[in-house]
Order: sequence, then structure tokens, then C-alpha cells
Amino acid sequence: MLAVQADNVKISGIKAIGASGSSYSGIYLSGCNNCVIENNKLMSNGRGIYLVSSKGCTVSKNTITGNGYYGIVLGSCSGNTISGNTASDDARGIHVGSSDDNILSGNMVTSNSAYGIYVCGLSDRNLVYNNYFNNTDVTIKSGIGNSYNITKTAGKNIVSGTYIGGNYWGKPDGTGFSDTAVDRDGDGISDSAYTSITSSIYSDYLPLVNPSNPAAPDADFSSNVTSGNLPLNVLFTDASTGTATAWNWSFGDGTYSTLKNPVHTYSAAGNYTVKLTASNAAGNDTKIKENYIKVTTPQTPAVNFWGSPVSGNAPLNVTFKDNTTGSPTAWNWSFGDGTYSTDQNPKHTYSAAGNYTVKLTATNAAGSNTVTKSNYIKVTGSSLQTPIASFSSNITSGSAPLNVLFTDTSTGTPIAWNWNFGDGTNSAVQNPVHAYSTAGNYTVVLTVSNAAGNTTVTKSNYITVTGTVAQKPVAAFSASPTSGNAPLNVTFTDSSTGSPVAWNWNFGDGTSSTEKNPAHTYSTAGNYTVTLTVTNAAGSNTATKSSYISVGTTAQKPVINCWGSPRSGNAPLTVTFKDDSSGSPTAWNWSFGDGTTSTLQNPKHTYSAAGSYTIKLTVTNAAGNTTATKNNYITVTGTSVQMPIAGFSSNVTSGNLPLSVSFTDTSTGTPTAWNWSFGDGTYSTVKNPVHIYSTAGSYTVTLTATNAAGSNTATKSNYITVAGTSSQKPVASFSASPTSGNAPLGVSFTDSSTGSPTAWSWNFGDGTSSTQKSPTHTYSTAGNYTVTLTASNTAGSNTVTKTNYITVTGTTAQKPVINCWGSPRSGTAPLTVYFKDSSSGSPTSWNWSFGDGTTSTLQNPKHTYSAAGSYTIKLTVTNAAGSTTATKNNYIVVSKA
Repeated sequence: MLAVQADNVKISGIKAIGASGSSYSGIYLSGCNNCVIENNKLMSNGRGIYLVSSKGCTVSKNTITGNGYYGIVLGSCSGNTISGNTASDDARGIHVGSSDDNILSGNMVTSNSAYGIYVCGLSDRNLVYNNYFNNTDVTIKSGIGNSYNITKTAGKNIVSGTYIGGNYWGKPDGTGFSDTAVDRDGDGISDSAYTSITSSIYSDYLPLVNPSNPAAPDADFSSNVTSGNLPLNVLFTDASTGTATAWNWSFGDGTYSTLKNPVHTYSAAGNYTVKLTASNAAGNDTKIKENYIKVTTPQTPAVNFWGSPVSGNAPLNVTFKDNTTGSPTAWNWSFGDGTYSTDQNPKHTYSAAGNYTVKLTATNAAGSNTVTKSNYIKVTGSSLQTPIASFSSNITSGSAPLNVLFTDTSTGTPIAWNWNFGDGTNSAVQNPVHAYSTAGNYTVVLTVSNAAGNTTVTKSNYITVTGTVAQKPVAAFSASPTSGNAPLNVTFTDSSTGSPVAWNWNFGDGTSSTEKNPAHTYSTAGNYTVTLTVTNAAGSNTATKSSYISVGTTAQKPVINCWGSPRSGNAPLTVTFKDDSSGSPTAWNWSFGDGTTSTLQNPKHTYSAAGSYTIKLTVTNAAGNTTATKNNYITVTGTSVQMPIAGFSSNVTSGNLPLSVSFTDTSTGTPTAWNWSFGDGTYSTVKNPVHIYSTAGSYTVTLTATNAAGSNTATKSNYITVAGTSSQKPVASFSASPTSGNAPLGVSFTDSSTGSPTAWSWNFGDGTSSTQKSPTHTYSTAGNYTVTLTASNTAGSNTVTKTNYITVTGTTAQKPVINCWGSPRSGTAPLTVYFKDSSSGSPTSWNWSFGDGTTSTLQNPKHTYSAAGSYTIKLTVTNAAGSTTATKNNYIVVSKA
């Protein structure tokens, strides 16, 4: 055993074996500071490395194995760093006992029989992160302020992942938290925290897992609405898991999008099947929701309402509630007493007795409906009684000043009070406090009222006030501020007791005042004694405060320090100006060089024209002002953005209704926003919208295109001409993609019929059909399928058939694609390595060759290398389509113990 009791000692390169008693250690430090223990081998001892009452020591890169009691022990230690050590096959790996402020990082702690790490309840503020724990147990007591992860940081972690955070928590049988944790985004950190630290209030919020390639996404989506009246705007939201990088939406009405979260407008009634295909580098997945969006033609509202209460005495407050269905957008109430409201749920007060008929008209885009409820509200006469005024007081006599608390004792529920205290003052408070300052007899009057009327009570000579008891006042005062630079403005406040009536101040600089609370300016530096004499009829009293006011030297003018950012750029250029002047300025005046100014300390200013601008700033304090000028400080070049020139075209300009028109923006100048008016009261902000005209007529179309430089409008009068319903039957036509492939085969059919069909009937040849315009269909069985489309309008129908149009072959299985790794990849013998397979292609069997003559058929085996050397790993994985083999040369490196 090597025992040290000294500071600044370095122990390196020794091998300590066989100090096997429970109290023996390979290396033992007691009361040592700033020592280094590194690159040592401690085997078969009672304890490997034992630090007692030591501070600031570094224990790193040591191999500690086979020790009967502990690998590394800290006892009553603080501020030590334990890093890069291997502690394996000990009874206990790392033990932190009554030790604070230590850092444990980068340690390999494996196969220890009792526990991997123990932090006792008296150990505080220790940081444990980026360690590899692979043991049957850990024991963490509470302590105070211990942490088991750092903030997620880019960098190679202990299991070769790309981020450093917490620790790897494994078990030798592969069932540990980190062995089985889910990592959907492949960042090498578990998607959930490790909360199973035994008997602990702590968690590892960023536990490590073995790095893996990201999986193919699992497609899913939602929408803000799934039903409504046309036109129905739907916001679709991607809810796929697994880090999708591309999206392909089919909205079921023949339109598509590759946005992640698109907005789509359904312009025709019907039920629509929505499909999302989400993909990334690992593959793709499709989610189909049949008849997900239901679009209906708007109906006029079905009006209903109720009120509460429907009867009572006047004044009667009634709350009305609209129960109309059909999504009304406007309401018109008639309350039957000549008053009205357009609120959805109004409140109304009936002030007179009577029976009142209530009528509600509700309106939506489809029209309006009215419901009338005759004699619905019944109001009777008021039951309210006039109040009876009455009052009392806490006292009725005393010396001035006399404070009296008056208490209202009226009956009959008054809601207003009017007091007359007999000395010319009044109050509307229910229970006021009044101060009588002059001797005399005072008559008090109280009038109380409610909706039914009012009454008054008068108490003559109710309050008797005698003269003030003569006591001399006691002088007292304060001031603010009591120190500062000249000129110093000081406000003095009298706090004397005993009701003084006169004040005499001496400010200590030869000036005085008879005000109660004067303000005085000291213009010369020095310490000033202040005196206050207060007087009443009983006499006077004086208070003196020596050297109470301290006045320093005169303040200096400010020294300017200012700048702006950015100093150059294209117009419009917004510049943030910053003042950091010294001398405590109180006012600022900026001149921006383009005729504009500001009095803010740190203004923002936008230059709208090209040019070089001289900046001037004047800052002011009590001592004066200072001005700084920066010539040609801001340089603004011409704007790089030109206002767009609006323009557009359409695929058709005339036709029979319903007429579907695709508008195309042809504006120049890079617009970033579009506002279309289709001439029939509808609008769109889509760049290239599709609009359906449902009424015959001529329509003027307007497009306003906008960017940062401004906006421009193009108007085409009577641009779209819509005639009545076509008298020609449609000519059916369609296409599909793909038309061949393995089952299951998803095929998108596109209607290209002419003649404005309004209905479609598909037969897919496998016993299924659809009435959508452009449906999507999945063939699940191999075969050749004949597809038929019948398109109809009011003039009739037409059918087209494509024989053996879709060819579906049997499913083709793919051989698996190997993805595997092992951890750790290097260390001293005996080295236990955990191998992990994450191959794609649904393999059904595995064959590992570990390079030392041993093999395994487990998917995720564990193997121990007992001899030093470099080992080549080979894995063969098999599924129904065949097998694939991957070889990793010299993948595992084992050094001698």
C-alpha cells in the first residue's frame, strides 16, 4: 500500500496488487491537497484508491479492477476531479461519502457486484456526467444540489455519440435504462429522463444511449377542422414521428402539396380522403384517413334562445343566451320594449311592469331565420321599499381636533348615502370618519336612498367639540436628499407632533423659512446644520441636526460616448443608436442628418433614401451640455428591392357554370404576398389560386402584389364570363400514376374529363368504387385490373374504360441492410463489449463472429475478450429475401491489463 500525507504530489505509473484487507488500499491519500494520481493499475486490493479529507486532487486514467471492497473512495473530500478511470469487477465501483463539490466524468464503471456508484445523503453539489455505468445497481441518496447531467453540448460522448449530456445507465444483462431507452431523433440521448436513481430526489435528464441511425418516420397528421360548410379552409398539421424531412399530401380533391403544414381550401361539397407520405433518408411511411374531411353546403341557421330569469319584479335584469345551430355570424334581438341588440348573448334590464315578446333573427352566409317568443318575459311592479334613515357614532363630544366615526344603521337596503356634518362638509361614504377642527355644536344630517325613494334623519347639536388642550409641540423633521453635489435641491418635511401652527427653519447657510415643508437649494459645498422651531398657543420647541446636509463639489458636464449599428446598408436602413456617455446625463438630443431628430437615449431610426449622413448628439446634465458630431457616419445605398408590377393570367376566361378557373400570378419584381378579388365577393391570398364561379355573369378580377418596397394592383374588367349550365354531355377521360408495381400498390387517379362534369363514378376492377373526382386507391392483390370512369352533368353522362390498365405483381422482399456497433471499442483485458444490431429489412436471424473464434446468434449479444489484441467483427443478418454480411476490421482493441 502507498500512503501519502503531503500536498502537490504526483503518483503515476505504479502497479499496486494484493493489499487485500478491508482497511488496505492500493493508493491512500489523507489530508492532501492538489495531488495527481494517474495512469496507475490497482488490482486485488481491499480498496483501489482511497482519498480522505483531501481537496483539489485529480484522479484520472487509472485502471482499478478486482478490488474486494471499493474501486475509488472519497471520504470527507471536496473539489476533486475523478475522470477517465476504468473501475470494473470490484465489489463497489465509485463511493462518494460525505464529500462535496467533486466532478466525476468520463469514467468506465462496469461489472461491479454490489453497485457501480454510491453517493451518500451527506454529499452535496457533486457533478456526475458522461460516465458509463454498466452494473447491477446504483445507490444515490438525497444530498443537496447534486447533478447528473450538464446542458446538452455537441461533442463525442463516452459511448461515441455526438452529444454530451448525462450518463449511460446500463446493466450487464442488457436490460438497463440506457440499453432499452427510445431515441427517436438519433441524437444519442434518450427521449425520456432516467428517474430510477435509487432512493434519490434526483434524475438524469439527458441519459445517454448507444448511437444509432434515425429510423424511417411514422406518418401521422391532424387538422384544425374536419368538417364545415364550403368554402372550407383546413390547416393540416404534420404529426409524424421520427424526424421526417419531406412531405407529400394528397387532399382527395385532385390537389397536392409538399409543405409540412399546408392550408387547403375545399370548394365543393363532399367527403374527402386525405393522404400524407412522410419520408427521410431511412425511408417513408404513408398515413391515409378515409373520408377525413366532410364539406357541406351551408344551411340557414335554426334559431333558438332562452333567457333567465323570465319573470320578476322591475327592474328585472335578464341574461339572454343564443342556442342557434348552423354557425350564425350575426344576431338581431328585439326585447319587446322598443330596444334592440346585436350581441350574441346580450343582457337587458326591463324597468317597467308588463309582458314582453322577444324576437331573435340569426344570420349566416346562407341566409337568416327568426324565432319569436310571445309574452316571454313577465315583469311585475317593484317590491322595493323606501329605506328608513338612521345612524350612530363612536363619540359625540371631545376636544378639537375631534375624529368621529359615523355608522349607518338605516333599514330598507339603501344604495346611496349623503352626509352633512354641520361644518360645511359632506360625504357619500356609507360609514365615514370626519375630523372636527373647531370648537362648537354640530347638527348632523343623513339622507339614504334606493330605487324606491329616499328618507332623511337629522340630529341637532349631535356633536359637541371643545377647545384644544394646550400642549407645546415637539419639533421633528426629515430631508431628502441629505447629500449630493452643488447645486443641491433639498426638500424638508415637518414631522412635529402637538399641532404646531408656526414654523421657523434655519438652513445653516444664512437663509431661513417659515413654510411648513420648504424646499431649499444649497449652492456651495460644505456641511450644514439645520434647525426647526415649531410653535402653537402653548409654546414652542426646537430640533437641531448638526452637519445634517453634506454638499459636494459642482457636477461636471457629461463626456459623450455614442455609436450606431449598422453603419451602412441598402435603403430602407434601420440603425440602432446607443449612448453610453459618462457624467449622468439627463437629456439627449440626436440629429440624424436627414432632418429628423430624437430625444430618446437609445433611439432607432430608419433612413429611407441613399446618401451619407452626419450624426450629432447633444447630452445634458445639471452642469451643462456637450455636443459630439460624426461626419458621414451612416452610409445608405439605393434600395435593392423594387416594388412589384402586378400581372396575372388564367387557364380559361369563359365557360359554363360551375366554372373552375386556375389563376396564375405573372407579376414581376419578386412579390412576397398576393391578394386576389374574384369579383363575386370572394378573395384569396394564395399565389396561384383555383376558384369556382357558381353563378352566371361577367366578373372583374383584381390582383394586388406586395413586397417590402410596396404594392401594385392589376385589374381586368369583365375578365371572366360564366354562362348557364352546359347543355353538352361531358367526355370522360382519366389518367393514373403509377400503373404498375408490387402489391400493395397505391394508385392516384386523375380525372381529365371535358364538358364540366359534376359527378364521377369510378370502378377500380377489384370490386371497389369511388365517387370522388380524383381518388386514390390501393390494390392489395397481384393481377391486371380494368378501370372504368363515368362522368356526368345535367346534360347526361359518358363512360371511358381502360382494359388491364393497372398491373400489380407480388410483393418483392429486399435483403436486410446492416447497421451495427459495439461499445466500448477499446480497453484492458478482460474487456466486456455490448454489441447492438439495428439493421433494416426485418431480419429474422443473426450470426456474429467476434474475431477470437467465438460466435453468437443473438440479435444484441454481450462478449468478453480475455486476451489483448485487435479483433475483426463480422455480422450476417438474414430475412426471407436472403442474407447480408458486414465486416468491421480491427474494430475492437484490447490492451494488456
